[in-house]
Amino acid sequence: PSISMAIKDLEKEFGIVLFHRENKQLKISQEGMYVYERIKDILNRINALEVQMADIGNQQSRLCLGIPNFTGMHLFSILMDNFQHEYPDISFEVKQCSSTMAFKMLDNGSCDVAIIVEPDKIPVNLEKRRVLSSEFVYCVNSEHPLAGVKEVSLSEIHNEPLILNQEESFMTKQLKKRFYDKGLVPNILLYAVQLPLIKKFVYSGKAGTFLSKELAETFPDIATISLKEKIPVNFSLVWNKDRSRSRNSRVLI
Repeated sequence: PSISMAIKDLEKEFGIVLFHRENKQLKISQEGMYVYERIKDILNRINALEVQMADIGNQQSRLCLGIPNFTGMHLFSILMDNFQHEYPDISFEVKQCSSTMAFKMLDNGSCDVAIIVEPDKIPVNLEKRRVLSSEFVYCVNSEHPLAGVKEVSLSEIHNEPLILNQEESFMTKQLKKRFYDKGLVPNILLYAVQLPLIKKFVYSGKAGTFLSKELAETFPDIATISLKEKIPVNFSLVWNKDRSRSRNSRVLI
């Protein structure tokens, strides 16, 4: 009700109709769209002023960074390798999230920047900078019959039990697509959200998995096998180009 009253007050003040009311729904009018297009610039300037004042008022300000649920902490450690030695005044709030959730947080301003598994397309209001180009490798227990093999094809391992990241994740979708494109159905034993659970299954020899090459190399006693059909995976830093960026965001980018 308070929003409805505010709209009516604006319409009365301007002497125009901002919304058409049809079947208990609001549809923006031409005049309303005109106001909306011009108010966006004012709101962006207010946002920029808030960001600038926050920078001035906080000598040690916090930067909110979204990272992938699955590979996020490994990527964060790569990105931060020397960063905090150079910029000790910048602290981080880290939020683990899917790429889809990262896009929403960047849109509503609850996150400053995010690292994502790079999809084919990103929303038009975002900009990106690639931080790591990698590829998937097949990972098995060190005593697995394939452990000494340097390369395998998808057709050679499609019957092997697999444990993969959650089903809706971009990485899992890409892997399954590669199998399906070859007319193969992967033998997926389990989808898991947490990396420690996946490691446990692989260490026990109950299943194999796919990881980015750099992440797989950090685990001892796991054999990593290259794929004959290379499956690239890229990670990028993304931010909302329509929002004013803080000094910390600019430094990180």
